[in-house]
Amino acid sequence: MIKKIDNNLPEDLVTIEYMMGNLCNYKCHYCFPGSNEGDQPWPHIDILKKNFSHLLDYYVKNNKKVFHLYLIGGETTLWPQLEEFCDYYKSNYNIILEISTNATRKINWWKDNFRLFDHVGISVHHETVRIPHIIEVADLLYEKNVCVCVDILIDPHAFEKCIFFVDLLKQSNNPWPIVAKSVHFNGEHRYTDIQLEYFKDDIIKRYPPVSWYNQTNKKTKLELEITYKNGSSIKVFNDSWLLRNNLNKFRGWSCNLGLDVIKIFPDGRITGNCQQNLFGLDFDHNLYSGNFIKEFNPAFQPVTCKKILCPCSREAAIKKQDARF
Repeated sequence: MIKKIDNNLPEDLVTIEYMMGNLCNYKCHYCFPGSNEGDQPWPHIDILKKNFSHLLDYYVKNNKKVFHLYLIGGETTLWPQLEEFCDYYKSNYNIILEISTNATRKINWWKDNFRLFDHVGISVHHETVRIPHIIEVADLLYEKNVCVCVDILIDPHAFEKCIFFVDLLKQSNNPWPIVAKSVHFNGEHRYTDIQLEYFKDDIIKRYPPVSWYNQTNKKTKLELEITYKNGSSIKVFNDSWLLRNNLNKFRGWSCNLGLDVIKIFPDGRITGNCQQNLFGLDFDHNLYSGNFIKEFNPAFQPVTCKKILCPCSREAAIKKQDARF
Protein backbone atom coordinates (compact mmCIF):
# COMPACT_ATOMS: atom_id res chain seq x y z
CA MET A 1 0.00 0.00 0.00
CA ILE A 2 1.38 3.40 -0.93
CA LYS A 3 1.13 6.33 1.46
CA LYS A 4 2.82 9.21 -0.37
CA ILE A 5 3.57 10.46 -3.90
CA ASP A 6 6.25 13.06 -4.46
CA ASN A 7 7.73 14.47 -7.66
CA ASN A 8 10.68 16.51 -8.86
CA LEU A 9 8.71 19.39 -10.41
CA PRO A 10 9.88 22.87 -9.34
CA GLU A 11 8.14 24.25 -6.25
CA ASP A 12 7.45 27.57 -8.03
CA LEU A 13 5.70 25.92 -11.01
CA VAL A 14 1.95 25.67 -11.56
CA THR A 15 0.44 23.80 -14.52
CA ILE A 16 -2.77 25.20 -15.99
CA GLU A 17 -4.66 23.04 -18.45
CA TYR A 18 -7.03 25.41 -20.19
CA MET A 19 -9.78 24.02 -22.43
CA MET A 20 -10.62 27.23 -24.29
CA GLY A 21 -13.67 25.92 -26.17
CA ASN A 22 -14.96 22.83 -27.89
CA LEU A 23 -15.27 23.99 -31.48
CA CYS A 24 -13.35 21.60 -33.72
CA ASN A 25 -13.16 21.04 -37.47
CA TYR A 26 -12.89 17.27 -36.84
CA LYS A 27 -15.51 14.90 -35.38
CA CYS A 28 -13.36 11.89 -34.47
CA HIS A 29 -15.54 9.09 -33.13
CA TYR A 30 -13.05 8.24 -30.36
CA CYS A 31 -12.70 11.79 -29.04
CA PHE A 32 -13.69 12.27 -25.40
CA PRO A 33 -17.20 13.67 -24.72
CA GLY A 34 -17.48 17.45 -24.70
CA SER A 35 -14.43 18.10 -26.87
CA ASN A 36 -15.89 18.72 -30.32
CA GLU A 37 -19.61 19.51 -29.94
CA GLY A 38 -19.12 23.22 -30.67
CA ASP A 39 -21.62 24.27 -28.01
CA GLN A 40 -19.08 26.16 -25.84
CA PRO A 41 -18.11 29.51 -27.41
CA TRP A 42 -14.62 30.95 -27.33
CA PRO A 43 -13.95 33.30 -24.39
CA HIS A 44 -14.37 37.05 -24.66
CA ILE A 45 -10.81 38.36 -24.88
CA ASP A 46 -11.24 41.50 -22.74
CA ILE A 47 -12.91 39.70 -19.82
CA LEU A 48 -10.45 36.83 -20.15
CA LYS A 49 -7.35 39.04 -20.00
CA LYS A 50 -8.54 40.82 -16.85
CA ASN A 51 -9.60 37.68 -15.00
CA PHE A 52 -6.81 35.40 -16.18
CA SER A 53 -4.23 38.00 -15.11
CA HIS A 54 -5.87 38.07 -11.67
CA LEU A 55 -5.65 34.27 -11.53
CA LEU A 56 -1.93 34.29 -12.38
CA ASP A 57 -1.27 37.13 -9.94
CA TYR A 58 -2.91 35.07 -7.19
CA TYR A 59 -0.39 32.30 -7.80
CA VAL A 60 2.51 34.75 -7.96
CA LYS A 61 1.47 36.03 -4.52
CA ASN A 62 1.69 32.43 -3.33
CA ASN A 63 5.26 32.00 -4.62
CA LYS A 64 4.36 30.41 -7.96
CA LYS A 65 6.56 32.18 -10.49
CA VAL A 66 6.51 29.87 -13.53
CA PHE A 67 3.40 28.81 -15.43
CA HIS A 68 3.08 25.83 -17.74
CA LEU A 69 0.02 26.89 -19.72
CA TYR A 70 -1.39 24.01 -21.76
CA LEU A 71 -4.06 25.10 -24.25
CA ILE A 72 -6.47 22.46 -25.49
CA GLY A 73 -9.85 22.33 -27.24
CA GLY A 74 -11.65 21.76 -29.51
CA GLU A 75 -9.17 22.98 -32.04
CA THR A 76 -7.38 25.82 -30.31
CA THR A 77 -5.99 27.45 -33.46
CA LEU A 78 -9.55 28.28 -34.61
CA TRP A 79 -9.94 30.91 -31.88
CA PRO A 80 -9.54 34.31 -33.62
CA GLN A 81 -7.92 35.93 -30.55
CA LEU A 82 -5.38 33.18 -29.91
CA GLU A 83 -2.46 35.28 -31.15
CA GLU A 84 -3.43 38.29 -29.01
CA PHE A 85 -3.87 36.11 -25.93
CA CYS A 86 -0.55 34.28 -26.35
CA ASP A 87 1.39 37.45 -27.17
CA TYR A 88 0.06 39.22 -24.09
CA TYR A 89 0.84 36.46 -21.61
CA LYS A 90 4.21 35.56 -23.09
CA SER A 91 5.16 39.22 -22.70
CA ASN A 92 3.89 39.73 -19.16
CA TYR A 93 4.44 36.43 -17.31
CA ASN A 94 7.02 33.66 -17.13
CA ILE A 95 5.07 31.17 -19.21
CA ILE A 96 5.91 27.89 -20.92
CA LEU A 97 3.18 27.82 -23.55
CA GLU A 98 2.09 24.47 -24.93
CA ILE A 99 -0.69 23.88 -27.44
CA SER A 100 -2.54 20.79 -28.62
CA THR A 101 -3.61 21.01 -32.27
CA ASN A 102 -4.54 18.98 -35.32
CA ALA A 103 -2.32 21.40 -37.29
CA THR A 104 -4.85 21.93 -40.06
CA ARG A 105 -4.23 25.66 -40.28
CA LYS A 106 -2.38 26.63 -43.46
CA ILE A 107 1.41 26.65 -43.43
CA ASN A 108 1.48 30.46 -43.64
CA TRP A 109 -0.44 30.64 -40.35
CA TRP A 110 2.25 28.53 -38.72
CA LYS A 111 5.02 30.64 -40.26
CA ASP A 112 3.41 33.72 -38.71
CA ASN A 113 2.72 32.20 -35.30
CA PHE A 114 5.30 29.52 -34.45
CA ARG A 115 7.05 32.07 -32.20
CA LEU A 116 4.11 32.00 -29.77
CA PHE A 117 4.62 28.40 -28.72
CA ASP A 118 7.29 26.59 -26.71
CA HIS A 119 5.73 23.15 -27.19
CA VAL A 120 3.35 21.97 -29.90
CA GLY A 121 1.60 18.62 -29.75
CA ILE A 122 0.20 17.67 -33.16
CA SER A 123 -2.51 15.02 -33.19
CA VAL A 124 -2.94 12.89 -36.31
CA HIS A 125 -6.40 11.45 -37.01
CA HIS A 126 -6.57 8.84 -39.74
CA GLU A 127 -10.03 9.73 -41.07
CA THR A 128 -9.16 13.28 -42.12
CA VAL A 129 -5.40 13.80 -42.00
CA ARG A 130 -3.28 15.10 -44.86
CA ILE A 131 0.11 13.55 -44.13
CA PRO A 132 2.15 15.88 -46.42
CA HIS A 133 0.71 18.92 -44.60
CA ILE A 134 1.47 17.45 -41.16
CA ILE A 135 5.05 16.82 -42.27
CA GLU A 136 5.33 20.37 -43.59
CA VAL A 137 4.11 21.92 -40.33
CA ALA A 138 6.20 19.65 -38.10
CA ASP A 139 9.31 20.28 -40.22
CA LEU A 140 8.80 24.04 -39.89
CA LEU A 141 8.43 23.85 -36.11
CA TYR A 142 11.43 21.55 -35.78
CA GLU A 143 13.61 23.88 -37.86
CA LYS A 144 12.44 26.87 -35.78
CA ASN A 145 13.47 25.07 -32.58
CA VAL A 146 9.95 24.67 -31.26
CA CYS A 147 9.62 21.45 -29.27
CA VAL A 148 7.17 19.62 -31.53
CA CYS A 149 5.81 16.10 -31.09
CA VAL A 150 3.47 14.29 -33.49
CA ASP A 151 1.00 11.93 -31.84
CA ILE A 152 -0.89 9.56 -34.09
CA LEU A 153 -4.12 8.29 -32.55
CA ILE A 154 -4.24 4.54 -33.14
CA ASP A 155 -7.86 3.62 -33.82
CA PRO A 156 -8.34 -0.12 -33.14
CA HIS A 157 -10.97 -0.19 -35.91
CA ALA A 158 -8.45 1.16 -38.45
CA PHE A 159 -5.31 -0.27 -36.90
CA GLU A 160 -3.33 -1.16 -40.04
CA LYS A 161 -4.13 2.19 -41.65
CA CYS A 162 -2.83 4.05 -38.59
CA ILE A 163 0.37 1.99 -38.53
CA PHE A 164 0.86 2.76 -42.22
CA PHE A 165 0.58 6.47 -41.42
CA VAL A 166 3.29 6.12 -38.78
CA ASP A 167 5.62 4.86 -41.51
CA LEU A 168 4.59 7.69 -43.85
CA LEU A 169 5.39 10.29 -41.19
CA LYS A 170 8.91 8.89 -40.91
CA GLN A 171 9.56 10.11 -44.46
CA SER A 172 9.89 13.67 -43.17
CA ASN A 173 13.12 15.60 -43.61
CA ASN A 174 13.59 16.13 -39.87
CA PRO A 175 13.55 13.53 -37.06
CA TRP A 176 10.91 15.07 -34.80
CA PRO A 177 9.35 12.54 -32.37
CA ILE A 178 6.45 10.34 -33.42
CA VAL A 179 4.29 8.79 -30.70
CA ALA A 180 1.63 6.09 -31.09
CA LYS A 181 -1.22 7.03 -28.77
CA SER A 182 -3.94 4.61 -27.69
CA VAL A 183 -7.59 5.69 -27.70
CA HIS A 184 -10.27 4.74 -25.21
CA PHE A 185 -14.04 4.50 -25.29
CA ASN A 186 -15.75 5.26 -21.97
CA GLY A 187 -12.45 4.64 -20.27
CA GLU A 188 -11.86 1.25 -21.91
CA HIS A 189 -9.72 0.19 -24.86
CA ARG A 190 -10.89 -2.05 -27.68
CA TYR A 191 -7.57 -3.44 -28.85
CA THR A 192 -6.91 -7.10 -29.50
CA ASP A 193 -4.02 -8.79 -27.71
CA ILE A 194 -2.01 -8.67 -30.94
CA GLN A 195 -2.66 -4.95 -31.33
CA LEU A 196 -1.59 -4.30 -27.75
CA GLU A 197 1.83 -5.71 -28.58
CA TYR A 198 2.42 -2.64 -30.77
CA PHE A 199 2.22 -0.42 -27.69
CA LYS A 200 4.21 -2.73 -25.42
CA ASP A 201 7.19 -2.53 -27.75
CA ASP A 202 7.52 1.25 -27.40
CA ILE A 203 4.91 3.96 -27.91
CA ILE A 204 7.63 6.31 -29.18
CA LYS A 205 8.08 5.24 -32.80
CA ARG A 206 10.81 7.76 -33.60
CA TYR A 207 13.10 9.52 -31.17
CA PRO A 208 14.50 12.99 -31.90
CA PRO A 209 18.20 13.83 -31.57
CA VAL A 210 19.12 14.33 -27.93
CA SER A 211 20.83 17.65 -28.70
CA TRP A 212 17.68 19.09 -30.35
CA TYR A 213 15.44 17.85 -27.55
CA ASN A 214 17.67 19.25 -24.81
CA GLN A 215 17.80 22.58 -26.61
CA THR A 216 14.06 22.94 -27.19
CA ASN A 217 12.40 21.16 -24.25
CA LYS A 218 11.40 23.56 -21.49
CA LYS A 219 9.54 21.10 -19.30
CA THR A 220 11.09 19.18 -16.42
CA LYS A 221 11.33 15.47 -17.13
CA LEU A 222 8.99 14.00 -14.55
CA GLU A 223 10.33 11.76 -11.82
CA LEU A 224 8.01 10.30 -9.18
CA GLU A 225 8.97 8.93 -5.79
CA ILE A 226 6.41 6.40 -4.55
CA THR A 227 6.62 5.76 -0.79
CA TYR A 228 4.96 2.69 0.69
CA LYS A 229 3.42 2.23 4.11
CA ASN A 230 6.41 0.14 5.25
CA GLY A 231 8.77 3.03 4.49
CA SER A 232 10.28 1.64 1.28
CA SER A 233 10.16 3.72 -1.89
CA ILE A 234 10.68 3.44 -5.63
CA LYS A 235 11.41 5.88 -8.46
CA VAL A 236 9.02 6.05 -11.45
CA PHE A 237 9.61 8.04 -14.63
CA ASN A 238 6.18 7.93 -16.27
CA ASP A 239 3.06 9.63 -14.95
CA SER A 240 0.81 6.91 -16.42
CA TRP A 241 2.45 4.24 -14.20
CA LEU A 242 -0.04 4.83 -11.40
CA LEU A 243 -3.07 4.43 -13.68
CA ARG A 244 -1.67 1.38 -15.48
CA ASN A 245 -1.17 -0.34 -12.12
CA ASN A 246 -4.55 0.67 -10.71
CA LEU A 247 -2.89 2.79 -8.03
CA ASN A 248 -5.02 5.87 -8.70
CA LYS A 249 -7.39 5.59 -5.74
CA PHE A 250 -6.79 8.55 -3.41
CA ARG A 251 -10.09 9.23 -1.66
CA GLY A 252 -9.34 10.89 1.67
CA TRP A 253 -5.78 11.84 0.70
CA SER A 254 -4.35 15.34 0.98
CA CYS A 255 -3.50 16.43 -2.58
CA ASN A 256 -1.80 19.51 -4.06
CA LEU A 257 -4.51 19.85 -6.70
CA GLY A 258 -5.18 23.58 -6.99
CA LEU A 259 -1.71 24.41 -5.73
CA ASP A 260 0.38 22.75 -8.44
CA VAL A 261 -2.20 21.91 -11.13
CA ILE A 262 -5.60 23.28 -12.16
CA LYS A 263 -8.02 22.71 -15.03
CA ILE A 264 -10.17 25.41 -16.63
CA PHE A 265 -13.20 24.11 -18.49
CA PRO A 266 -14.84 25.83 -21.50
CA ASP A 267 -17.62 27.19 -19.28
CA GLY A 268 -15.00 28.87 -17.07
CA ARG A 269 -15.09 26.49 -14.09
CA ILE A 270 -11.74 26.17 -12.29
CA THR A 271 -11.38 22.66 -10.85
CA GLY A 272 -9.32 19.55 -11.44
CA ASN A 273 -9.78 17.23 -14.42
CA CYS A 274 -11.68 15.08 -11.94
CA GLN A 275 -13.93 18.13 -11.26
CA GLN A 276 -12.90 18.16 -7.62
CA ASN A 277 -13.52 21.50 -5.87
CA LEU A 278 -10.31 23.32 -4.99
CA PHE A 279 -8.83 25.19 -2.02
CA GLY A 280 -10.97 23.35 0.54
CA LEU A 281 -14.16 24.93 -0.83
CA ASP A 282 -17.45 23.26 -1.70
CA PHE A 283 -18.04 25.33 -4.86
CA ASP A 284 -16.22 26.19 -8.10
CA HIS A 285 -14.85 29.59 -9.00
CA ASN A 286 -15.63 30.69 -12.57
CA LEU A 287 -13.01 32.47 -14.64
CA TYR A 288 -15.63 34.28 -16.70
CA SER A 289 -17.57 35.70 -13.76
CA GLY A 290 -18.01 39.47 -13.74
CA ASN A 291 -17.09 39.40 -10.04
CA PHE A 292 -14.07 37.12 -10.41
CA ILE A 293 -11.48 39.72 -9.40
CA LYS A 294 -13.44 40.56 -6.26
CA GLU A 295 -14.32 36.96 -5.36
CA PHE A 296 -11.21 34.94 -6.19
CA ASN A 297 -8.72 35.04 -3.34
CA PRO A 298 -9.11 31.64 -1.64
CA ALA A 299 -6.86 30.18 1.02
CA PHE A 300 -3.88 28.51 -0.66
CA GLN A 301 -4.33 24.98 0.67
CA PRO A 302 -4.41 21.37 -0.57
CA VAL A 303 -7.66 19.53 -1.19
CA THR A 304 -8.96 16.40 0.48
CA CYS A 305 -9.70 14.01 -2.38
CA LYS A 306 -13.37 13.05 -2.64
CA LYS A 307 -13.14 10.97 -5.82
CA ILE A 308 -13.17 7.19 -6.13
CA LEU A 309 -10.63 7.23 -8.97
CA CYS A 310 -8.15 9.79 -10.28
CA PRO A 311 -8.76 9.67 -14.07
CA CYS A 312 -5.90 11.94 -15.15
CA SER A 313 -2.28 10.75 -15.18
CA ARG A 314 -1.03 14.33 -14.74
CA GLU A 315 -3.13 14.80 -11.61
CA ALA A 316 -2.35 11.34 -10.24
CA ALA A 317 1.30 12.44 -10.23
CA ILE A 318 0.63 15.56 -8.14
CA LYS A 319 2.24 15.59 -4.71
CA LYS A 320 -0.16 13.90 -2.30
CA GLN A 321 -0.24 11.88 0.92
CA ASP A 322 -2.60 9.46 2.59
CA ALA A 323 -3.97 11.48 5.51
CA ARG A 324 -4.07 8.35 7.69
CA PHE A 325 -0.28 8.22 7.88
